[in-house]
Amino acid sequence: MNRVILSILVVLSLLTAFVAAAGYYVFHQLGQTTPIVVVFDIESGSNLYEITDRLVHESVIEVDDTVLKAYALLTRNQGTIKAGQYEVSDGLDVPGLLSLFRSGRVMQHQVTFPEGWTFTQWRQRLSEQPFMSHETTGFSRSDIAQVLGISGDPEGWLFPDTYTYTKGDSDLEILLLAYQKMQEELDAAWQRRGPVTGVHSPYDALILASVIEKETGYEPDRAKIASVFQNRLAIGMKLQSDPTIIYGLGDSFDGDLKRSHLRTDQPYNSYTRPGLPPTPICSPGRASLEAALAGSMHPYMYFVAKGNGESHFSLTLDEHNRAVNQYQRNQP
Repeated sequence: MNRVILSILVVLSLLTAFVAAAGYYVFHQLGQTTPIVVVFDIESGSNLYEITDRLVHESVIEVDDTVLKAYALLTRNQGTIKAGQYEVSDGLDVPGLLSLFRSGRVMQHQVTFPEGWTFTQWRQRLSEQPFMSHETTGFSRSDIAQVLGISGDPEGWLFPDTYTYTKGDSDLEILLLAYQKMQEELDAAWQRRGPVTGVHSPYDALILASVIEKETGYEPDRAKIASVFQNRLAIGMKLQSDPTIIYGLGDSFDGDLKRSHLRTDQPYNSYTRPGLPPTPICSPGRASLEAALAGSMHPYMYFVAKGNGESHFSLTLDEHNRAVNQYQRNQP
């Protein structure tokens, strides 16, 4: 029995000596830094030995793997290493590296959706994002609308913004965030609405805002264009907005809007049909939402693009026709 106890004591003494020696050695290497900036991916379920082996073999850190493991064991009470994608910057030492992995401060990726994009464009951009789980692949528009809780078509219901995600997050999560954000923005704009005409619900406001968004990217003209549409809705005059027709044509539109397109009736032809189109035609931004609900602030009834991003506004049809000749037909 004494021999067994003695053997155990010897083994424990040797183990203690090894840990002490490893600790002494590693603390003399703490100043060593990563040679380059790298992305290190820790998969879920990875154990300490797998992680430390990869750190050394992939040259993420210049230190002996035995020493790294020993230091990780010595400091294991500081927390567990968390799965995720980490950006290891140049100059990070061993304590900093392990602290990073234990913090869970994983890499953040961003995806941006500009104002005026359609639902189809949103889906295309999401499909191109790396490190994202593409759960909606194969889903129809109605499938996604149902999952998000949208009644009807999803067009217009996604707020244009920059969204952040980490590796493994799904495209559906981004869509849900964008939908929730649009609901918040639309509700806030609706609560602040002015004396609007022809806009009877928040959804009507979303539709009108989408048309305004597509008509101009020039901020000083936004309120004037909104006023033109408000003034027309007030007297039952057709909106006559080219972007609504283009949206209705879908993939068949080749970039050349013809007179025949203006004459051919379809649900989104605001030259042949009064009132608002049946759905939004894009995702509008905050400025267009506010413009759609501010009420008419200008007396204009017509506008035409000047070719430089701005528009010319007119009170009467005669004035408008002269502006069309000047800016689109190059006639004096």
